Amino acid sequence: MQRLLIMRHAKSDWADESMEDFDRPLNARGQKDVPTVARFLAGSAPPDLVLASAARRAQETATRLVDALDNTPELLLDGRLYLSTPDTLATVLAGAAGDAATVVVIAHNPGVEEWASHLSGARIHMPPGAVACLDSDAESWTEAGRANSPLRWLITPKLLKRGLAEG
Repeated sequence: MQRLLIMRHAKSDWADESMEDFDRPLNARGQKDVPTVARFLAGSAPPDLVLASAARRAQETATRLVDALDNTPELLLDGRLYLSTPDTLATVLAGAAGDAATVVVIAHNPGVEEWASHLSGARIHMPPGAVACLDSDAESWTEAGRANSPLRWLITPKLLKRGLAEG
């Protein structure tokens, strides 16, 4: 079984309107949200590989995620994941995942929502920092990135923070 975690980068900063979209960093909320998501993943689906867009906000999300995880997964950045389509997301996954059992792909909307929705057969909304977990019994990552897979769970930083406040 392969576990695919599709993550939208954390909340980014729009303060400097002259900045190119590719270069936008995380804002303060995004920076705080990533360790919360990492703690959840560490307990439920620790990744072997983090595959992220080369855009600054996705890189920062990926780096903060890896730094906050106990198992220190491999981190790969790929420029093709910037504003990519579901087909491109699946192609990059197939070429990079190797023998990893659990992979996080960190990219951008609308591609991540479309990909998670297509794979799961459900309409999925992914705000910044959201992670959709899909399990596939496909025999390869090439198949897993394109095959129907059940949605195991969908978490957002807001839900995780609400759970921590109530727990």
